[in-house]
Amino acid sequence: MKKLSIYLLLLIAGWSLTACTESHDDYPQPEVYAQGPLYNVTGFSATPTAAAGNPIDLATMPEATTTIKLFTMTRGTLPEGVVLKDVRLEAWPADKGENVSTKVVATEEGMVTRKGLEDMIYAHYGKKRTERTFKAKLLADAVSGTEAQLITMCSFTLRVTPIEMENSYYYVFGKVNSADAKAANKAIMTPDPENDQKFYFTSMFASSSDILVWNEMYWKVATNNGTKNAVAADYDKVYGMPSQEEANQKPMSGTSFQGLPEGTSIPVYFLAPTKAFYTFTIDLEAKTFKWELLANQNPTKYSTMTLKGLAADVAMTSVGVAGKTGIGTDKHNWCALNVNVAAESLVTVASGTTTWGFGDADGAWTVDYDQDNMWAKYCTTTGKAIKVPAGKYNIYFCDITGALHFVPVE
Repeated sequence: MKKLSIYLLLLIAGWSLTACTESHDDYPQPEVYAQGPLYNVTGFSATPTAAAGNPIDLATMPEATTTIKLFTMTRGTLPEGVVLKDVRLEAWPADKGENVSTKVVATEEGMVTRKGLEDMIYAHYGKKRTERTFKAKLLADAVSGTEAQLITMCSFTLRVTPIEMENSYYYVFGKVNSADAKAANKAIMTPDPENDQKFYFTSMFASSSDILVWNEMYWKVATNNGTKNAVAADYDKVYGMPSQEEANQKPMSGTSFQGLPEGTSIPVYFLAPTKAFYTFTIDLEAKTFKWELLANQNPTKYSTMTLKGLAADVAMTSVGVAGKTGIGTDKHNWCALNVNVAAESLVTVASGTTTWGFGDADGAWTVDYDQDNMWAKYCTTTGKAIKVPAGKYNIYFCDITGALHFVPVE
């Protein structure tokens, strides 16, 4: 009995010792050690140049200047058989995390290309004339066969302003690969007053919509001013869905894709969830989109729309009729193209006895397309006349939301 009692006590003690350990594995695990460097790499460093520390305005650089020296690199020592490869900047917006960094190819002489910086900005922002601040690291790889060791040489801040390739008021969308691109749908989107990278469009959408988001300048380049079809190379700055599979699900919101998804020859269209009136929103910085179903699915219909206040009234044409697909399949979005305003005028938009304007006094809105959001406003039927400076404009109007746009004709 004594022996049995001793065995029981030893067994209980064993259980208690096991319960106090933090490991619950049935078998002990081999000890893991941190992996050390593959090779002995020494002496690599870099110092940012004065150009890197000052604001870089790509628009004021001489046209012949295609590269910029951003750092001076000191080359260290590599073991025999090890080579230095892939010198690059990893850069990301200063207000975001390093996990969204973009690669900018660099040389050992410290040079990066103007295009590399442009692409860095466009990966996160539009090419509006706005200074963007990035954090950057200079990296390279020490490579031997299939093995590579990362070398970090310096970190610095970049402030870069892009060439004015696009402005917020130039974003348009519509079908682009029709038999005749000139006849494709095209309608201006309304900018968010608080976010110059977010845009809206309200319309009746077909359930088989073929919606893409374009910039006006890229539209002109890709279609040669509307006289030829766009080709694959033209789609770099077009926004659509990440894949056809995702588009076919017709989600109410999701992620947009810039350029051509892998394996496609044309962008993948946004598809409306149903045939109905929606407001479509896209955020080009966040690269997201959403569809919002209108509470009123029977908005007032107007048979005509007219721009008043010029030397002669200008009839507006509805967008997206005559068998075209996608947007504006019911008369609610209107346009008048190449309207010549010979002298400063006070204008309104009208249909019959209903008139739209802005503000509580004539000229409360003076159109100024050199200033953000002064080219587009939401008008009301109680608003007053709008002051439009002399010039030539493409004018767009949505009678559901009252969004009125004056886009300058270059």
